[in-house]
Amino acid sequence: MPQATPDPHRAAPMKTAGKLGVAVLVFLTIMSGAVLFQRWQARAVMVLPGVETSTRCSIWFIGSSTIHKWRTLRADMRPWDAHNRGIDGARIPDLTNALGHEPPAHRPAAIVLYAGENDIARGSSSEKTIAALKDFLAVRTPALRSVPILLIGMKPSPGRWANRPEQLAFNRMARDIVASTPGMAFVDPAPMLLVSQRPGPFYVADGIHLNAAGYARLAAVIRPALQPLHVPPCPTMD
Repeated sequence: MPQATPDPHRAAPMKTAGKLGVAVLVFLTIMSGAVLFQRWQARAVMVLPGVETSTRCSIWFIGSSTIHKWRTLRADMRPWDAHNRGIDGARIPDLTNALGHEPPAHRPAAIVLYAGENDIARGSSSEKTIAALKDFLAVRTPALRSVPILLIGMKPSPGRWANRPEQLAFNRMARDIVASTPGMAFVDPAPMLLVSQRPGPFYVADGIHLNAAGYARLAAVIRPALQPLHVPPCPTMD
């Protein structure tokens, strides 16, 4: 039985379509790789905002946007010399990476840390977030290893109220770490930010970040918590 002869007019469009499909696949692969690389690069280059000088009463406030957006920090924390070293959008691994590359030129009297809220908001469990916190504590350079740390528990944000159970689990485990780690203290801002067990009027429109009244309450929680860490106030600041 004679075999059918391939029709070159039909084969050409099929070959063209096949080549086009391969080209599209290659293009999508390249673009996906570029996006992933940009995300990795953005995370890899995160650095703590610079600090020009450190004194015996300097405090580094390290954390995510809750710290980064604290515009009145220096005034709110007088007579301590407060330095805002927050990174907008940071997760704990970002802060760990940044701290690991911190030059040893300056050494604060204490570190105030607020982190983990973004981790949980982006799907990390409380257990994984605690593991990330342990990595942060372990990566401190020799110059920073003896610096006391005040860990702020996660605040009850109305925009992330669904995350509150995981946040509370993180806070409980964080308390245990602090209790067994010399030179650490823990403070929970929730009582100052809740009204009738719900977030009070202390947040901006996004329901995540604090307004001026919220930051004033956060400062009121932090200030007395620095006393057990023996962080001296600056004698010339009032």
